[in-house]
Amino acid sequence: MKLIFAAFLAMVSQFVYAGYDLHITKKDFWADENGPCISREEWNNYVKTDSQIQRDDKNSTDDFLVSLELEQFPIWYNPDLCEIYTKNPSENAINKLIKISEVLGARVQGDDGESYPLTP
Repeated sequence: MKLIFAAFLAMVSQFVYAGYDLHITKKDFWADENGPCISREEWNNYVKTDSQIQRDDKNSTDDFLVSLELEQFPIWYNPDLCEIYTKNPSENAINKLIKISEVLGARVQGDDGESYPLTP
């Protein structure tokens, strides 16, 4: 019985993993309803200048793919919160998010409000 339960948990756990998002925002806290906004126009203008970012044509107009030298990861524009975000980024992806945020006059913030780059 323990073996069956362990196998079940292993199967199910891959589907319930929520992950951790990083947000490019101009707000004090990314989830605030009010505050400075990254407009769709501002984001689209930025995308035109960055050859590493392409619209993800297989999904919505708010879905993009970032292609770095060794990896590719999704990035999304959220019009409700006026932010850009991604899920479970690698160190290279975090560095790319920081570069994007600098150009947009924004910052990178984790789900819990911590700012990136992290300081010791």
